[in-house]
Amino acid sequence: MSELERVRREMDKLLRTPGARPDPAMRITRRIFLHRSLLTGGAVGAATFGWFPLINTIDIAYAAEPPFKFAWISDTHLYPKSVNTRFVDKTIRAAKDVQEMNPPADFLIFGGDIAQLGAVEELDLGNEILKEVKIRKVFIPGEHDWYYDMGAKWRQLFEKPNWSFDHKGVRFIGLDTISRAPDYWTAKKMSPAERMGHMATLDGTVAGPWAGVGADQLAWLHNTLSDWDKARPIVIFSHNPLYEYYPPWNFWVRDWRDVQSVLAPYTNVTNIHGHVHQVLYNEIGHMRSIGQLATSWPWPYAPQGVPALTKTMIRVDPGDPFDGVGWGKLTMNQKDRVDTEYVMWGRKQVFAQSAEDSSLSHAEILHPRIADNMWPY
Repeated sequence: MSELERVRREMDKLLRTPGARPDPAMRITRRIFLHRSLLTGGAVGAATFGWFPLINTIDIAYAAEPPFKFAWISDTHLYPKSVNTRFVDKTIRAAKDVQEMNPPADFLIFGGDIAQLGAVEELDLGNEILKEVKIRKVFIPGEHDWYYDMGAKWRQLFEKPNWSFDHKGVRFIGLDTISRAPDYWTAKKMSPAERMGHMATLDGTVAGPWAGVGADQLAWLHNTLSDWDKARPIVIFSHNPLYEYYPPWNFWVRDWRDVQSVLAPYTNVTNIHGHVHQVLYNEIGHMRSIGQLATSWPWPYAPQGVPALTKTMIRVDPGDPFDGVGWGKLTMNQKDRVDTEYVMWGRKQVFAQSAEDSSLSHAEILHPRIADNMWPY
């Protein structure tokens, strides 16, 4: 047995107690995997699809508190209008959809990567578009927002990259998972643009495993939760997944085991994250992780497979820039059950998941992740 496998098995014993699953008060219902078009006058059908999309409206009820909604937008990857208006148009559409919610959402969370190359004009553009949403807004950063000027402009616009607040019986936490990349740029005498260029690539060839929470923020997270009842709901927003999905694309945080150790005593934890640009769902111990789509483009699924609980998206139409992105609604009803409605803007018809890839002539085969094979369930 390798040292890595031995460590994983030890962590499994600590974090994955027999029969442990997330508290049913916020469980996800597994329904047929459908897409619903949004082309008929903006009306939305009652289709359900996997789990969270790029804009999520979420109904939450806890104890005597009434249900409420909040909205999510992320990964707009804006260029200046002189370079590309396609991403701008989709961000404007997303903002309008949130603003037109009736009844209104209690707040909007933006989940990172508002900009593509961290330029001042990109961040200002995103901020101006989102001003059209008149409800409360909270923000966490993405790597594309940060590494041109090391977060100076983002902090000027949106202040702290990590925060917490309580709302109607739920503790909401925003984590910064992007700002602690190892310094690979100083020795190479990179310019800000060169540094940002390496951070903007998916495979992280030069930047390496940059995603992390950091010891200081882990201590802050522990302290932030120290006065919270271990059975009450916690929702954590992060740009990156808080578990090991696919490290070569930084679809993880490198200290995810430490994050899980802090969260292990709490029985009702949901992590909502961006970065992956795809429908994604996983459970570890008492925590569920729900991935979001982007307004910009859909990433493919990792070549080494997806978590076993994920219902994968059918491949999108590469000729339709509004396919693979859209918005969705997630409702927690009075029976403490979460019902999900998922909408892709570009879909011309409703169809169910099948074994066939919708845009290719051969079947798409998903293999178990290497991480799953090494970590026994």
